[in-house]
Amino acid sequence: MNQSWADVEDDIPVPEITANADGTKTVVSYRLNASGQKVKITQKIKEVKVRERVHPLIAVRRAWTKYGKEKHTPAGPDTRTTQLGEKVELKLAASWKEMEKKEEEEKAEEKAHLISTQRLKCRTCGGDHFTAKCPFKETLGAEAAGASATPEPTELSKYVPVHLRKDAPSRESRDDSCTLRISQLNSFVNEDMIRGELLANHGPLQRVTLITRRDTGESKGFAYVTFATESHAQKALDDLNGKGYHSLILKLEWSQKKKV
Repeated sequence: MNQSWADVEDDIPVPEITANADGTKTVVSYRLNASGQKVKITQKIKEVKVRERVHPLIAVRRAWTKYGKEKHTPAGPDTRTTQLGEKVELKLAASWKEMEKKEEEEKAEEKAHLISTQRLKCRTCGGDHFTAKCPFKETLGAEAAGASATPEPTELSKYVPVHLRKDAPSRESRDDSCTLRISQLNSFVNEDMIRGELLANHGPLQRVTLITRRDTGESKGFAYVTFATESHAQKALDDLNGKGYHSLILKLEWSQKKKV
């Protein structure tokens, strides 16, 4: 005759507690597993008294009088009605508010740095100024207008910079005395890296032109940079020519030969 689960639970004996010579206790209890089978559980418990400082409300809650079937049991968990499991400790940093405040300050500093590093970019020459105040708007603007009005066929296989073309308009009126040609640049270097990283400490830049391939947009490895003054250009030439930059040795030279 099959027994019901209620009858099986009634057959489960009460936990047996045995005091050992080493001060520990052996608790033997029984329970039903998921298949309805009776399982014997043996636990060896060692009681350790630990003094700890807790919140006053926690101490008051621990002193509450037990009620119901636990009314006459001593303080603390009763192993006959309470199954002891693994103790899990939750440790919170005492200075978590300070850490949170520090993270907010770092984010604010990063945002301020990002705003300060954003520069103006002229649509005419690419310099860090407003387009309306571009010092090259008369020469470069005329070049752009002339190129759009009278387009001429160019060789697709070879790109020649505008300022190096033989038929470039206003070539004589344009001052390239402060322009350097920087070669041996790595392929991933862009104009922003040249402005904010390579030449960040060499005075204001009027124009940075990175030569790229038409089909892929990848850098050809050289660029033309126009400085505000010839002395700034000379200092950059002296400081960076022959120096390493992203695994390559830079070569800096004047875009046009200087008259001796």
